[in-house]
Amino acid sequence: MQPFKLMAAIKAQQPIVGYTPQVDRILVMLGLVDTPADAAFDKFTRLVVSSLHVPVSLVSIVDEGRDRQFFKSQIGLKGHWADERSTPLSHSFCQFVKRDNRPLIIEHAPDDARVCDNLAIRDLSVKSYLGVPIHGPDGQALGALAAIHSERRHWQEGEVDLMIDLASCVTDQIKLRYSLIQMTIF
Repeated sequence: MQPFKLMAAIKAQQPIVGYTPQVDRILVMLGLVDTPADAAFDKFTRLVVSSLHVPVSLVSIVDEGRDRQFFKSQIGLKGHWADERSTPLSHSFCQFVKRDNRPLIIEHAPDDARVCDNLAIRDLSVKSYLGVPIHGPDGQALGALAAIHSERRHWQEGEVDLMIDLASCVTDQIKLRYSLIQMTIF
């Protein structure tokens, strides 16, 4: 059964737009890549971890120009992945959220044909995943707010709805940054 908000989010999706150098400039201008962790985004990953009872949450910015996803915020990653705050796209489920500009719900990744060959399963112990698109000021998908678990999980309708709401808040934060930058330029 598809939740109402999920259906509304799918209906409202923007056309899929591929990688362009302009996207790189926007990511840098907004401080979404190659910058320190940011409390404005960390509060959303904390909310995901505490509300959905998952060990890992990400605000992931998909950076095709550098074949990676950069974690503007992350809770729960360990070791090298936490230190680097990025993975190659070979380890990314969030890239599919950005590409399709709609939520991706995975209950058991090793059995899911869409992602079963993704290296995040082996190297990051990803078994279940719920990712919702986050957008830039022009409405283009930039990445995902993600909830990740190392065990099989059935995502409840209310959890999907909550993630859609929180991803909308992340998008609002990105738009606010853009507006503040525009105000200082003009």
